[in-house]
Amino acid sequence: MRKPFVLFLVISFCTLSAQATPNHGCLKGNPPGVHLDTLAITPQIRSLGVGLSKTDASAIGSSVMADLSCTIETRGSKWCLLAAYDVLIGKSTFFRRAAASGFDRRHARGHIATRWRGRWIWHPLPSATLTMGRDTLHDGWGRRSLFRGGHAAPTAFAQVELNSGGRLRYRHRLEALQGAFQMDCTPGALGDAETWLPPTGRLRTGVTRWAVSHRIELDFGQRFTGALWGAVVWDAAERNFEPHYFVPLTSLRPTEYAQGSSDNALVGAEGRIQLGAKPKRPRTLYGQFLLDELIVSELLGGTQWWGNKFGWLAGIQWGTKWGGCRFEFSGARPWTYSHFTSSSAYIHGRTPLAHPLGANFGELAVEGHWRDKRWEVHLRATGSVRGDRVDVASPTGSLPHVGDISRTEETYTWLNGVQRQRVAIGLDLARHVEVNKTTSVQAFGQVLFGSETPTNSGLVPTTEWWVSFGIRTTGPFFGSDW
Repeated sequence: MRKPFVLFLVISFCTLSAQATPNHGCLKGNPPGVHLDTLAITPQIRSLGVGLSKTDASAIGSSVMADLSCTIETRGSKWCLLAAYDVLIGKSTFFRRAAASGFDRRHARGHIATRWRGRWIWHPLPSATLTMGRDTLHDGWGRRSLFRGGHAAPTAFAQVELNSGGRLRYRHRLEALQGAFQMDCTPGALGDAETWLPPTGRLRTGVTRWAVSHRIELDFGQRFTGALWGAVVWDAAERNFEPHYFVPLTSLRPTEYAQGSSDNALVGAEGRIQLGAKPKRPRTLYGQFLLDELIVSELLGGTQWWGNKFGWLAGIQWGTKWGGCRFEFSGARPWTYSHFTSSSAYIHGRTPLAHPLGANFGELAVEGHWRDKRWEVHLRATGSVRGDRVDVASPTGSLPHVGDISRTEETYTWLNGVQRQRVAIGLDLARHVEVNKTTSVQAFGQVLFGSETPTNSGLVPTTEWWVSFGIRTTGPFFGSDW
């Protein structure tokens, strides 16, 4: 438990002086605005406090809750380099699941998680951007995504972005995806063996698969934007270098088909309609459709054939002068993102790269926020249903890393298996407090509630409460809600 704290404190107190505040937008790929020949090291307490937890099987317990980060940045006139070391501390299902999917290591029986991430961004031309690094990634306009979700741990990647300066934008990306480090095979371990993770230590190891993806966006007028997305995943043990996929502007699915390969190809489409004319109050209607495999005759015949693998997402975002809200629904058929060989599944370690629930699920998410000069209120509520496997010999198609080769039937209904139902609700109240003329923090109180049935042999409590109080410098962190 001491090592991550010691490392963070050493970095924090070895702060170098800088001439400007670090451009945190650099980590998101935004171009730098000025030329700086300085190095800035900035420790940041995103959130720090004390939490109380209560489950149906335990008494009230207390623990430290913290979300810490230290960023290092340097940049020039056409490039930007930023790295960050993150530490997450918490003792609840909300923190453990977020750490297992989004961090590199777990410490202290899984109560502390750490990761590092960074990007080097170069702008050789006003219309071209080259980015290399190791970071979390997200594709799409929703909080969730059926293409690439930001909940997954950082991956090593390289990408090129082209922008016409008007209505057309293109992105081509290559990712190195890791495999599962080990399984928690302790005597008497309960639950599904396919989901076991080590309680401490590394969560992923080695590059076991490669993924290449591209995305093209086109504005049709001022209100409607459409996008096409495609990806191919292949086994790194079979071949590390595949020149056909590395060429930007290539068509991935026909290229994969022409090679006669066994790679896993995915395609998708996305659309967004602007419902309002005020940029500060975004009001949009958006949706995604993901296609893994599909035979129209089987779909129209209603046969529930296992090979029809697809998903869809729909949402609406409504901004107002006091805040805004979002409603989003998503779902995916059984076996979506999986492949005949699990080495080509669309995963990073054991974490699905698109939606955190994997496949064979339906989810409704509602979130909203309200603010004035001093106060902020955030609310999030998520309800999901997923078809989990009854036993190891009867897979249901929910876990992408269990390939199609393990199927025992030719037909699978949506939500096949034992339906795991989960409800997660989070309420956060914060007040801005000025430390001095240039610095302010938020004093906050947060309540999280989770309910899940069935509980997968007792690994997850049926009901769970988490109440915390503290200070922070960023928005609220709700942890996982899946």
